[in-house]
Amino acid sequence: MKTHISSTRNRSFCSLFAPLFLVLLTCSCWLSAQDRIDKYFIGIELKDVLCGYSEVYVTPPQAAGTPYLSIDQKTYISFEALGQDISQKQVFTYRIDPAGGNFIYHDSYLEQGDTKMSASMTVVEDSLFIRPEGQTATSVYLPDNTLLPNTMFFPHLQKDFGTGGLDSSSYQILNVRTGRVEDFVYQKLGDERIELNDTFYEAVIVEERDPGTGLLTTYWIDKDSGLRLKMESGNGLRMYLTDISVMERLSTGNVDDLIFVRTNERIADLRGISSMMVQADLDAFPVSGFDDLNLPGQSFEGTIDGNSLKGLFKVEHQNYKGKDALSFGQAHDFARELHRYLQPEELIQSEDPEIKELALRLTEGSKDYWEATCRLSSWVVDSIGGSITGGSALETLHRGDGACGSQSMLLAALCRASGIPARVVWGCVYTPEYGGSFGHHGWNEVYVGEAGWVPVDATMHESDYVDSGHIRLGVLKTQFTVINFREMKILNYALR
Repeated sequence: MKTHISSTRNRSFCSLFAPLFLVLLTCSCWLSAQDRIDKYFIGIELKDVLCGYSEVYVTPPQAAGTPYLSIDQKTYISFEALGQDISQKQVFTYRIDPAGGNFIYHDSYLEQGDTKMSASMTVVEDSLFIRPEGQTATSVYLPDNTLLPNTMFFPHLQKDFGTGGLDSSSYQILNVRTGRVEDFVYQKLGDERIELNDTFYEAVIVEERDPGTGLLTTYWIDKDSGLRLKMESGNGLRMYLTDISVMERLSTGNVDDLIFVRTNERIADLRGISSMMVQADLDAFPVSGFDDLNLPGQSFEGTIDGNSLKGLFKVEHQNYKGKDALSFGQAHDFARELHRYLQPEELIQSEDPEIKELALRLTEGSKDYWEATCRLSSWVVDSIGGSITGGSALETLHRGDGACGSQSMLLAALCRASGIPARVVWGCVYTPEYGGSFGHHGWNEVYVGEAGWVPVDATMHESDYVDSGHIRLGVLKTQFTVINFREMKILNYALR
């Protein structure tokens, strides 16, 4: 087993939060040409703690002697997560067509401990070529009027909301987090005269809804230049223009505050929880439906209002023993809705030769789906260490560690490569952190036959079951999920 954070912190409860820092600064597009090089400092806060900053250079074509405008940005962030002090460095570069405002080239680099990741995006005619370091490039078709974003300027919002008088609008924007062109919807919230860094700006306030999760982000845009002056996101992130003194005022942020909520009971034997009743009050992004919350082993009674969920969860997961599991190594006629969980996905590369070879070796001789699943899950338990680092199934396999979402993607890929329908689900789980809490988490469900979908959690070392401290909010359909907890109160629980 790989080295873990600590004996009580090796479960990577944070699931899918790690990509948060990869995308702190993705926004939108364009700056009018000028002769001087401008320098900006941006403060970054998590839950009101100043824990990072960006240093940004904007170079117009005249100053660079090139046909494009350049944005070069370095970002430094310091935070604590699951008992680890972590420093992260990000570097972004944009080369922008001054005439249209879209970038024609963009690269990014992330460094966090021993983890180093980089990728580039290049526009050729109506296609965008995305090339992660060491991987083959993939292409994305760019429909007409697609906006290709950068981190500093929003001319479309300036034009339509700042001076054009619109109250709402939608745009086709390349989501650099997902590599897809998506429809982003914006609403005007008002106007404000705002003071930042001893300078007054006339700003228009605009709210953005993320098309994948529904998470809301508010922007303050300078009416004169389109410069983003400030932003606040529903996940506790705030950014704003500041000065060089930000480098001397930094503290350490606490990501745990974003992913955990304290509760009223401390349970030492968390893996032995056989049933639990929890009064919940939270926001889930993306939104959950009643079908996501009511399934074998879990029921929910309450209300869902948009992303807000309030009510009573009753959880009692049964330990499945493999009864009537489908025979392994034989062709089975699955219903249409199951076929998607046999197919590769962007982060679940079940067709990759390395993953297929590993799955074949681990499952050789299995009598049924359940035995094969348990072998694969046990291998993930024994071979993949806990980490706060996110990534795809293949990246997790190569690194040998990952957050719970990453480990779940790897197990899903191994199952699919073996012909077993598998999916990643997300929600929260009871943990001993802070004397008893619930934390954002991801795990797996596998389809075994007559018994339907059976949950397992390799990250929690529950390779053939899940304890009843798991509360499922949905099947993972987007790379990024957010839970804003207000209250999680345990009304009763039982142990095996």
